[in-house]
Order: sequence, then structure tokens, then C-alpha cells
Amino acid sequence: MKNFLLKTFFASIFIICIPTNVFSSDNKQLITTLSVFDNDSTFHYQYIYDKLGNILLETKYYEEDGLWFRKTQTEKSYTGYNCNNQWERVWKKGWVTTFSIEYSYKDGKLISEIQNSYSNGVTNPVILITYQYPNSGLKTRSTNLWKNGAWLLSEVETFAFYPDMKTDSVLTSIYQLGNIVNEYLSIYTYNPDGTLNSHLMKQKETVGNWINTELINWFYESDSKQVKSQRNKTWITEGSKWENTQKVEYQHDADDKLSSETYLFWKTMFWVNDVRYDYKYDDNGLEVNKILSLPIYNMWRGIISIDYSNFIEDKANLMESKYLFWGGDTGELTTSYIPFLFNDQMSIEKGKSLQISYIPLVDTSIPQIANSKSVHHIPIYPNPSEGMYYVNAQAYGVKSWTVSDLNGRQLKNWIQSDHSNVIDITDLPKGVYVLRAFTPDDEFTEKLIKK
Repeated sequence: MKNFLLKTFFASIFIICIPTNVFSSDNKQLITTLSVFDNDSTFHYQYIYDKLGNILLETKYYEEDGLWFRKTQTEKSYTGYNCNNQWERVWKKGWVTTFSIEYSYKDGKLISEIQNSYSNGVTNPVILITYQYPNSGLKTRSTNLWKNGAWLLSEVETFAFYPDMKTDSVLTSIYQLGNIVNEYLSIYTYNPDGTLNSHLMKQKETVGNWINTELINWFYESDSKQVKSQRNKTWITEGSKWENTQKVEYQHDADDKLSSETYLFWKTMFWVNDVRYDYKYDDNGLEVNKILSLPIYNMWRGIISIDYSNFIEDKANLMESKYLFWGGDTGELTTSYIPFLFNDQMSIEKGKSLQISYIPLVDTSIPQIANSKSVHHIPIYPNPSEGMYYVNAQAYGVKSWTVSDLNGRQLKNWIQSDHSNVIDITDLPKGVYVLRAFTPDDEFTEKLIKK
């Protein structure tokens, strides 16, 4: 019973929408640590940002026998808000690059990205995506696969827009050996007030005719842009007609906050209840519960509750997924997909509970650099830290660095080979160390404080 309920929850949660006003980001605080507790596993994420709030580094740790071990790492570099490079690494007695993406821009617009995999330190191109903007909006997005030493076209998406830049249609063409083998078309319509009215999906037959496949319609409250319901239909070729498949009904409270959404599926001639989600708020309008209910014995029965608590400046620092009476042992933690606002973007994390720590942007982005006429300094941040530091090696032309203790004994050394900007001394004891960063023409010295 429990496994069935969890599968239902997992299958439905990806379309659940949490009101974006549940959390406030006016104070511009950013998540610096995220702890995820899931079954017998505990994971810990740490984040380092630049002064614009871009994530420079995400490091994932796992706990085993009371000790923390490095697992994976994602590093990014930026020009302004544009990400130039992204590297994915795993820990194997040292950080090993497994995947990377190179981004290119023109006039501030993304024009290409190359995705690479790595094997024994060798870079292997995998996917090339290119973007074209003949006018102000995106016109085409083309995906190419690296085959036998050359890029082979795999997919092309062609976009059309209304004068107000709302999407009119998207044509997706699938290629094999240079020839189109499948085509799909999405067509969007809007109401006079600008709200989305319909999304029609078509597929081209081998004979060249377009046939309907799916249709989604949105309905709104009277004289409002508040969505009242959404209805999905599928095209029945035999009989040439639309047949209902799914419906979602939304209800809002007096403050226009989402109070419930009910999912129904079409069975022969009737709508049948499937899943319902109810949202509860405190007196300050902050969401404190999201409850999953299933129709059991012809009544809605609460199965799982996601509880939001430990609010600091309108932000929940603790999220827990718990069984209700009809799901299992009431109050017992259970694994589900927990939606939460990661800084300003909605995110979903699988686990029993999440714990978040915030820190003001200024504390994670502005390094403290001592002034000295005799010793060169290089920005290192955050400093102090728990052992993970970031330095813009490319900007300063750093080719190698060493870390020594205060007695001059060298403990670590590194040669710039994979463009990493990360200094990792998490395996060293707490204390003060000396970093020496070397460029072809200079040497920088900085103290590293591990707390």
C-alpha cells in the first residue's frame, strides 16, 4: 500500500504548482547549505556565489558512519549573468571531470553550447546546440550529435511568435542521416487579456498530412487571470474526435492564494477523482502544509503532508514529508518529492526532509583582501570557509598553486589542467594555511582560514 501511494505521489508531483509568493526573496539572501535526509542516506550541499548572485560552485557530500565524504561538484564561470563554462566532477581520491558545457554568446544572446564527456582525461564532444535570432526572438534551436568525427544534425526546433512576442508555434523536426523522419507541431492561442487559451499538438504522418494528437485548454475565473481549470484531451483518429483524458480544478482562498488543486481522469463517460493537493497557510500568508489526498472508500483521505517550518524572514528552513493516517504511521517521515524555492527559482528535491541555511549575498561574494605593498594578494572567497574556496584562476592567469602550513611545509599542490577555480582543503584540519598561486609572470600569496 505504501509503495503504491508513493508511486502515485511521485507520478503527480511534477505538475504541482506552489504559489511563488510563499517565500520572500526581497532581502536577497541566498541558500548556502542544503541538507537532504532520505531513507538511510544524508547528503549535504554547499554553495559559493559571485557578487551578482550566480552560483559558482555546488559541492555535494554524503555521510557515512558519522563522517562526511565528497561526492560530486558542479563549477561554473560567468561574464556578467552569462554562464561561459560548466564542469561536472566526481570525487575519486581527487576531483575528476566527467562532463562539461561550453557556452558562446553574441550581443548578449546564447548562440551555441557544446557538451563534452571525459574519459581518462580526454575530452569527447557529445552534443552541439545552436541558436539563431534573425529578429529579436529565438527562431531556431538545432541539436547535433557527434558521430564518427563530425556533427550530425539530430533535431531542429523552429519558433514563431506573435507581435507581442508570445509563442505562436513550435515546429520540431527529427533527423536521421540528414533526412527528416518525424515532425511535431505545437500551436498556442491566447485570450484577449493575454492569458493562455490553448495548446494544440500535432504530428505529421508519413504521407505528409498533419494529424491532431493532444489538446490542452485553460479556463479562468470571471474577470480574472486566475486559472480555474485545465483540461487535457487526446485525438481519436477512428471517429475523428477529441476525447477527455485529464482535468485539473484549482481553488483559491479570499487572498487569491491557491488552496487546492484536484486531478481527475476520464473513464468512459465520467470524470473520476485521481489526486488532490491542499495548501495551508499561517496568519502571515506563509505556506505551512501541502497535503496529498487520494480517493479511498469514496472520500478524500490524507496520505502525505509536506510541512514547512522554521521560518526566518519569511523563508522556510525546514521541510518535512510525513505520513498521514491513510498513508502509514501518522507523523512518520517518508520519502517524497519536496517542492521548495531555491533562491528565486522553484526546485524539487527527493527526500524525507530538507534543511536550509541562508546567508546575505554580500557575505558570500565579496572577499576581504588585505592591503600590502610587499606581497601580492588575490581574491579568495569565502575566506574563512569549511575548506572549499574559489579563486578566478583564469582572470589572474594562475597556472599552479600550493598550500602550506605556517611552518612552510607544503601540504597540497595543483597544476591548472582542467580549468578549475576551486581550492579544496576539506581534508585538512581546521587552522590557518598559506596559499601561493603562480602565474607565468608573478606570484600571489594569501592566507586560507579553515573554520
